Amino acid sequence: MIFIDYHSRMPIYEQIKEQIIMLINTGVYAKDEQLPSIRALSKELNINVNTIKRAFQELERDGVTYSVQGRGVFVAAETKDNEAVIKEALTQVENAVRSAKVKGVALEEIYALAERLYKEGDNND
Repeated sequence: MIFIDYHSRMPIYEQIKEQIIMLINTGVYAKDEQLPSIRALSKELNINVNTIKRAFQELERDGVTYSVQGRGVFVAAETKDNEAVIKEALTQVENAVRSAKVKGVALEEIYALAERLYKEGDNND
């Protein structure tokens, strides 16, 4: 279910974090459902346990998941209304738009890109 792009500039723990959020938003994982264990995910993805642990820690910090001692990690709620997740996403968009502006990308091109990406998202839902 989780795919890692080793050619991406995005750190692996961020890729894991984003994909878990996507899986929650698409209904693969429901509220209070247990996520795979850190060790199981590490083995499945062939990634260091500490990398998975960092992604899980950030998900918990953002209120996306919660831990139960001795039982595992569970989905806290849908992330669509999670303020920390939304703020982080908007910060990433802001940084990308600022970079595009400095590089000479026209505002209309940014609008067109955003519209295309959202329409693609509608086709995937």
